[in-house]
Amino acid sequence: MGCVENRDDLIDMIEDRFFLLLKFGSRTNLEMLQQGKVYMKNLQFYIDLENATSDEDVGDKYDGLLPIQDVKLSIYTVDSKELITQLAAPVATMNLGYKKSPVFCMFIFDHRNKTAVNINENELIVRLDFSDEQKRRLANFGDSALLITDPDEFFSRMKKGLNNTGISYTRDKVKYYEGNTKEHIEEIQDNETRIGFWKRKKYEYQQEYRFFAFDSAIDDYVIIDIGDLSDISRLESTEVILNTFAEVKYKIEQKDE
Repeated sequence: MGCVENRDDLIDMIEDRFFLLLKFGSRTNLEMLQQGKVYMKNLQFYIDLENATSDEDVGDKYDGLLPIQDVKLSIYTVDSKELITQLAAPVATMNLGYKKSPVFCMFIFDHRNKTAVNINENELIVRLDFSDEQKRRLANFGDSALLITDPDEFFSRMKKGLNNTGISYTRDKVKYYEGNTKEHIEEIQDNETRIGFWKRKKYEYQQEYRFFAFDSAIDDYVIIDIGDLSDISRLESTEVILNTFAEVKYKIEQKDE
């Protein structure tokens, strides 16, 4: 995988470059995905799912919304600025108009799954495992998992498929917040489309990677054809995938003193 001069550089390289993409779901749905049919639901679906069923794994009542906690509203007279009354709410939500925007969500297995770093002769070996919480909760997403073996090629096919459909999109890792986080609020103020890449911290175990079609509005779902993925994917049971680990090896170049 190439040579670099020290352990810290290697670890930084792994955090920047190494990752795997997986999609958890039912075997039937993942067989369709492997055939190249990408099923994108709008954010309203995930909002309604938690509100209607209390599903807090797939559902998220604040998905695509900006919740602000511990809100206080003060009402004053215009002339004297005399305080008339104050109102308080534990949470107020701002809807920026993206509830109907479709998303495609995956799990990204990356440096956050790092469990061990060892040096063996001239190699640095990094082990990555699913956490206990991920093993327990990702099983709720379905009986199967589709592992993308060539993420760069997958990104290329997604780009072509979405562009052919006339859909503008952006893709990125989801970030996770708790309370009124400054970074969360400021990032969305600077760019409203970032609303699709923030979720509450309780969802952090999902390590979500998203394709967000920010300029499209759909009532339910859209299916994008990106071509057969059999050559760059592997379909396994969820149980098998969650009980595997990855080992990444990098050669260490020893510097002469």
